[in-house]
Amino acid sequence: MKIIISGSFGHIGSYLIDRLQTDNRFKSIILIDNFQTQRFGSYLKLKKKKFQLIDKNINDINFKNFKERYDFFVHLAAITNAAESFKIKDLINKNNFGGTKKVVNFCKKKNVPLIFPSSTSVYGKKFSIINSSNNMDNLFAQSPYAKTKIKEEKYIRENLKKYVILRLGTIVGISEGMRFHTAVNKFCYQASLNQPLTIWKKFYDKKRPYLTLEDFYNCLNFIIKNKYFSNETIDVVTKNYTVKEIIDLIEIFKKTKKKFVNTEILNQNSYEVISDKLLKLGVKFNKGIKKDIFKTLKLL
Repeated sequence: MKIIISGSFGHIGSYLIDRLQTDNRFKSIILIDNFQTQRFGSYLKLKKKKFQLIDKNINDINFKNFKERYDFFVHLAAITNAAESFKIKDLINKNNFGGTKKVVNFCKKKNVPLIFPSSTSVYGKKFSIINSSNNMDNLFAQSPYAKTKIKEEKYIRENLKKYVILRLGTIVGISEGMRFHTAVNKFCYQASLNQPLTIWKKFYDKKRPYLTLEDFYNCLNFIIKNKYFSNETIDVVTKNYTVKEIIDLIEIFKKTKKKFVNTEILNQNSYEVISDKLLKLGVKFNKGIKKDIFKTLKLL
């Protein structure tokens, strides 16, 4: 197979390309990344034979030069910090929506199936539990990042005949490109430095969805193996946790100090997202994120 991966050196992309290195199904993999976050470690680890790197922003790619037939496109490229997106609304729209629009137009012209990782941050407050029966009716995105995801999803549905949209929980797990502004990774980082865990007081007992990198890969592998480009929007979540439950897991391995703050946060609603559609299809998920927390703390 010949495939394209954009945003290939981010948190998810770094893990994905590492797994694909030894996967003999893939003969040629085009990687698109502009190294904006300077995650060079992922690239240096690669066995270069099957990979071709294009060091550019997705918006600057000339897809007219892509002459071969490609089996699918995994479009990960995006600015991903939801909280920070309020400060750069125009850039988020230009970079994220603009990049996705360009990718979709290429896929449409070349008949390339698209795997588009969206986010459970598109959800809001209508339902406390979200599953495949109501996941299209519960879109109350609050950040420019999440609102743009909804816009990107819509453009995909309107223009492509072969796609799958994956609404991912907050990513947990180790990769060369891992981020530390998300809840679990941030708490692990603070705990490793013996710093107090900064906890938003009103959010302590709120529940949110989380996804391990391993479970993301298991989902992706199912799609690839079964060519499951079903034109669906699917939730992908390992398990839902409150902040308290996450900290309890960290404290199994490392004693922590807590610092409660009253800062207003992006979305103080509590909701759970269930991967019922994938479970029915036979996709296996981890039972939780405990193993990933242990590995992250050990690494740090």
